[in-house]
Formats: sequence, structure tokens, C-alpha cells
Amino acid sequence: MDKNYITYTTEQLLNDDFFIQSELHPTEESRTFWSNLQEKNTALSTEIENARLFLYAINIEQNCSSLSDKDEHALWQRIELKNREVEKKAKRKQFIRFGISTAASLLLLLAIGWYATQRPEETETDYLAIIQANPAPDSTNEKVQLVLSNNEKLTIDGTETQLEYKKEGKINVNSEQVDLSPKDNPEQVQEFNQLIVPVGRRSSITFADGTRIWVNSGSKVVYPVKFTKEKREIFVEGEIYLHVSQDEQKPFIVKTHQMDIKVLGTQFNVTAYENEADTRVVLVSGKVEVNLNKHKNVLTPNQMFSYDSKMHKGKITTVDTDDYVAWKDGYYQFRQQPLKEIVKKLSRYYGVRIYCEGPADKLTCSGKLDLKESLDEVMKALKEAAPIQIENKYESVEIKVKH
Repeated sequence: MDKNYITYTTEQLLNDDFFIQSELHPTEESRTFWSNLQEKNTALSTEIENARLFLYAINIEQNCSSLSDKDEHALWQRIELKNREVEKKAKRKQFIRFGISTAASLLLLLAIGWYATQRPEETETDYLAIIQANPAPDSTNEKVQLVLSNNEKLTIDGTETQLEYKKEGKINVNSEQVDLSPKDNPEQVQEFNQLIVPVGRRSSITFADGTRIWVNSGSKVVYPVKFTKEKREIFVEGEIYLHVSQDEQKPFIVKTHQMDIKVLGTQFNVTAYENEADTRVVLVSGKVEVNLNKHKNVLTPNQMFSYDSKMHKGKITTVDTDDYVAWKDGYYQFRQQPLKEIVKKLSRYYGVRIYCEGPADKLTCSGKLDLKESLDEVMKALKEAAPIQIENKYESVEIKVKH
């Protein structure tokens, strides 16, 4: 690429042919190109993400996948024409959200209207916009938080918390009935709640249809107050285990930053932490369809689909599902797993910083830990599985190789 994108703004990216083409029709080369730029320059990375958020908000990628060559050519002609008009009126540009100019936003809104006439389908839910519209959760709060559709927050006590939605509209929180009924909604706009589970805590949600999800530490789940007639859909950051109630007329869809998982009735685990490159789907029973970059991957029981967002590669392998889903039952099973991965999971589960020093993070070990026990007892059990010594420090635990 001859262009120097380092100083590009969100507005410039949205008027750049190569950037838009990369988002409409991503390739391995284009993904690597933009990923490298983001790693090298934090400011540019922010501008790129802002531009992507706006494009994703209008669902441009999914809609474009079904356009004919003729229709797409016509759209590009409109974009080029509007860009020329924007250049002539540069002095009158005013920045809107994410620094996008009024002229650029009008261009994209024109695209929205054009797509709407071509694809009169149900609008995709922009979960990132829902998350950003609400105040950021209190990071100092160590309790589970439920953010309601009206931005009210409910703090829930307990290491293991439960939410249960009844068919008649009532909600039980830790077995106690709570009035969380939505306020007047004359326009019948679909409303969403967010369950935020900090490190050291777990939670579960039982929906009115009987579907239950277990939510692991450091996770977030966004879900509608009431599912639509056409589908049941939630958004996940972190790790959850699902037991989906079967309804062939109303598929259940789990969305993450990287992929969509569609099921009818099954049990499976999803791991999709925002700060980790690996996203995994492990199927226990039933059948799921993983949609990633327009490619469908169908899993059968005891299979795992894993995707590395840095390498942009996915694969299906056969696994022992207990190694990945046992956390919901309060224990952790591992086979020849790197010690650094084990302590990362324990650190998240107990909410305590645990780290390996030097050669200790290269050790591998096998075993089974009872997570219902205290952290001290778990660390003693870990010492039996690996030649290590443990040193408790102020608010942290250090692991070294035993000499």
C-alpha cells in the first residue's frame, strides 16, 4: 500500500475506497494489513474501530453479501458521486458521532435507505451500540450487576447468583421475586438488559422459554427483556454454557464479536473474552452452526470450533468436553495444559491475580481441581500436579519452579 494511513481520521477512512472494500470483502491480506496498522498506532486503531462501528451499525457487510454485481456497481457509483459532492463542500462539513462528517453520514444513510429498499428484512440488533449507550459498569464493584433497559442498575449479592424469568413476566433474583417490569413503552421498542459478572463471581439466567445459561467470571451478556416471535438472540463477551430449550420455529442465536452460533435445542459452551485472541465453541449435545465471515461450520457432539483472531484462522477438533465445560459444575479439569493457561483461568475464577515467574509458565500439567474449595486449597492441589512452589504476596499469588 502506498498510502500513509497513520494520520487518517474516521471521516477519511469512510471516504477511502480501500478501507471500505476491505470491510465489504475482507481478505487475508487486507485483514493482516489493517491489523498490523492497529498494533503499531493506538490513535489510528481508535479511528479504524470508530469507522467499523459506524459501518457495522448500518449492517453494511451482511447486506452487501447478497447484492448482485449490477446492484453493487450502482451503489458504488452513488458513493463516488456523493464523495465528489462532499469534496466541493468541504468547508461546510461538521463532525458528528465518532468524528464523522455530516456529508459522510448522509452518504452512509443514503446507503441504508438503498439497502432497505432492496432487503426488506428484520434489522440486525447493534449490540455494541446498546453497550456503549449505557454508562460503563463500576469497575470497583465486585458484585454482579444487572443493567436494565432504562439504565437503572441492580446490584446482586453472592458469589453464585441466579436470575429466573417467568412466563407471566415476573423475575426471581436469587429466588426472591423482584419487580423489574419495564416502564411504559408506547412505541413497543425492543428493550435489552445487560448482566455484568466481574472476576471472582458466577451467575446464571433462566429465560421464560426454559433456556438456561451459566455465566462465568469476567463476562457480560446482553439479552432482550422479551424474545421476538421470530428468534431468540443474545450477545456475549466472556464465557457461558447454554442448555437451550428446543423450538424449531424460533432458533436461538448467540452473537459474539467474532461469530454467530445458531441452534435449535442443544448444550454447548462459548468462550469469547474481548481481551483474548481465541474464541471457542464446544458442543456437548445436539447440533450448532457457527457462522464466521460468511462461512458456516457445523459441529456435532464432542467437537470444538476454535478461531484465532490474530491469525484469522479457524479449525474444528475433537475434544473431551469436560475439559471445557466442567467450570459450570464447580471444578476444573485439564490435560497437558500449559500452567500459564491454568493460572489465568484460576485468576479470573477467584478474582485474585495469579502469575507464573520465568520457566514456570512453560510447564504443562494434568489434573482436576475442585473450584468449590478456597483458593488456598486449590493452590495446594495444583502443587501436587506440577513441580512448583507458591508464594502469597499482597493481593496476588506468585508461582515459581520448585528447585
